[in-house]
Amino acid sequence: MRRFYDGLQREPGVEAVTISEAIARHKDFGKMTSLVPGSWIGANFNVWIGAPEDNRAWDYLHQAREFYAQNSAQATEAQRKLAFEEILIAEGSDWNWWYGPEHHSANDRDFDELYRKHLSNVYQALGAVPPDYLAQPISGAEVRPSFVPQTAYIHPRVAGDKVRYFEWMGAAIYTADHRAGAMHGKQFLLDAVYAGIDSTYVYGRLDFMGSVPEADFDLVVNLESWAAGEARPRRALRVEAAVHERRLKAWKVENGGEEKVKASSTQPDEHVKLALVRNFEFKLPLAWLLATPSAVPADWTFDRTTDGMSGAVVVAATTKLRLRFSLWQNRLPVDSLPLEGWIELQVVSEGDLIFGT
Repeated sequence: MRRFYDGLQREPGVEAVTISEAIARHKDFGKMTSLVPGSWIGANFNVWIGAPEDNRAWDYLHQAREFYAQNSAQATEAQRKLAFEEILIAEGSDWNWWYGPEHHSANDRDFDELYRKHLSNVYQALGAVPPDYLAQPISGAEVRPSFVPQTAYIHPRVAGDKVRYFEWMGAAIYTADHRAGAMHGKQFLLDAVYAGIDSTYVYGRLDFMGSVPEADFDLVVNLESWAAGEARPRRALRVEAAVHERRLKAWKVENGGEEKVKASSTQPDEHVKLALVRNFEFKLPLAWLLATPSAVPADWTFDRTTDGMSGAVVVAATTKLRLRFSLWQNRLPVDSLPLEGWIELQVVSEGDLIFGT
């Protein structure tokens, strides 16, 4: 390069100038009537945009930038500088080289985890908690996790002591695969999750790798109810539990879309229970998810034209629940189960359907 530029400056009739110098000398450059992609691959941006993973990655970046634009003015100069640096890192196009169907490597999950950590750091730097979705992988997020489905109603006591094996028989189970795509040095904290329903409640259980972690952490459980044919969940709940010195310090249950607290450690509800001893367990009313698996009253009429019930709201229309668990430390996601997708439960009366079929 040194010889090249040395040759340029010795060549008669050629003068190397900067873009600014060229603009200063030549005021009238005309107008551009078209603009084409400057990509070095196929003269298009197909590698970086268009696939669901690509779109999700750009959406998350856009949301982080919007959060920065709306909240940076209230932050200190050091916070703004750090948050913007994380945005600039995440804006590197090479992240999206690995999202989508075009390119893959043994480190896809590593790149995915790093990208989401940089986006999480934007919120963290501005004193906020990153969104829950940053705890879930972008790569392969549409993949359905492999779990054992629920086979019978369960009625466990919620005590968090991990010794009542038979009380959880019949629950859906998802066990972590600690071999898959692990980032070097990644610390696995979660081992397995259990979930199930009876006619009144939804139950969840989270087992740790070994004992409960020593460092303080937060647990987040996201729950959604879905009806057949609907594009959005009917109801979403968010359970957040703060753990200090291996003990449950505080918890709350929010209506996910409205961030309205339905119950908490300071405002308990007799139908809600959370416990942490050797593992974490909870129970919540199915009615809070509009998912009570009750039979349809005989006097209701079925409208075949509109495919709906008349006379009342049909809570039995919900066909499934889905759950995922994540562990956060210092307001950043550390581990989650399932790693990709959700664990699902069918909302049916116990005698009406064989679970898992």
